[in-house]
Amino acid sequence: MANFDVHRILIDQGSSCDVIYSGLFKTLQLAEKNLVPYVGADLQGLNGSTTKPWGYVDLIVTFGEDKAMKSVKVQFLV
Repeated sequence: MANFDVHRILIDQGSSCDVIYSGLFKTLQLAEKNLVPYVGADLQGLNGSTTKPWGYVDLIVTFGEDKAMKSVKVQFLV
């Protein structure tokens, strides 16, 4: 993801959006200028708290290795 090896991710197949936390956004050394403004509703967590996303970013994510490798563009909320 963004030229970094990410060894562990959480996949929620029931989620309607793909989210990366601000800490990972900074670790990937992405700049805020890479963010597209988000104009949707606030996100609500399982505990009922809400948060306003910074924006979204498109990243190329590669799954698998060797012959089983596949790269796709994923739009993440940050």
